[in-house]
Amino acid sequence: MKKTGIGIWCCGMLLIIFALQSCSKEKIGLEDQKKNPITSQKSFSPISKSFYSEPELVTYSLSNRFYDESLVATPCEATEFGNVLSGYFEDLLKDPLFNFELLNYYLELNRKYVTYYVGDNYYGEDGEFNQLGKKRMRELTKFWNLNREIILNGQHTAFLNDREILTDMIESFDRSVRNREEAYAKADLLLAFNESSPNFPENPYFAFDAFTKSNGLLVIGDGLLKSITDIGIDSKLAFTAVLAHEWWHQAQFEYDEEWDYIDQFSNSAEISKFSELEADFAAAYFLGHKRGATYNWKRLEEYFRLSFNVGDCLTQSPSHHGTPQQRLLAAKFGYELADSAQKKGFILSPSEVHSAFLEFYEAMGI
Repeated sequence: MKKTGIGIWCCGMLLIIFALQSCSKEKIGLEDQKKNPITSQKSFSPISKSFYSEPELVTYSLSNRFYDESLVATPCEATEFGNVLSGYFEDLLKDPLFNFELLNYYLELNRKYVTYYVGDNYYGEDGEFNQLGKKRMRELTKFWNLNREIILNGQHTAFLNDREILTDMIESFDRSVRNREEAYAKADLLLAFNESSPNFPENPYFAFDAFTKSNGLLVIGDGLLKSITDIGIDSKLAFTAVLAHEWWHQAQFEYDEEWDYIDQFSNSAEISKFSELEADFAAAYFLGHKRGATYNWKRLEEYFRLSFNVGDCLTQSPSHHGTPQQRLLAAKFGYELADSAQKKGFILSPSEVHSAFLEFYEAMGI
């Protein structure tokens, strides 16, 4: 089953709280000839609704389906992660300058920018994960031996406070501007607005993406990493876990024709859940393997806690990623697969790990 993009970690409570979050399968094809969702009138007043773009209904929006109580499994475990996300959004709503149109406009700009950006990168708000990122990417490349080039782009709230980058975004993706001079003018108005707001764009929500594309692109946002560390998870483990999870989606792309188990599912909720739980499983296998990230059980307990926290209860949603308990189980069994190997240095192939996950999935009756 062909997929062009998969978004992950920010499901769970975020899906209920933020109707415009992108943590679902999303398609951002190179479609310049199609109508760009970032369009607006020629007004340059930051308090004018027409200043901002109107999003396409199907591109990133999770839509009103998340207000349908019939989609939510009950009972459902409340998580620390959900409480943290609620806090971020509460901060936005309490901001006297809160503007929903600008919120959506910034999300679209930052998401598209990291999707198409090619160039130097840094990981973490201040580049604190630069060396770790390079190290983990080398390890993951060798560990899974996929036949593709994988690129990691960092997403940062700081992009929306940088005049040149913000102008690049507007010139590239906002079709209401005709040239760079107009893009500068719009960027300057937005930067002036930013100075007056404690949340635009510093709130972690503005860099909350984590997704992968079939062309080898991975994206990890600072805001997502902050939300994970805010629940007490070690920052380096958080970065490694998200990266390893996203990396497995690249394996799913590569083996798409061969791994056909997913084709039996009749709805997108089952497909999404299966794909995400397998990524949790495979990430744990890498994290605990002696030739992977080499985390021991004590350190992996944090990953198990993280996996539980990012689960969601939207069991009928096309973006369902597995309940907290299901994600916890997938992570634990992935670690046990690595720990139980008779030859500790032997690495199972992606297809062998996929087969092991199928046994787990069917045995659990998920």
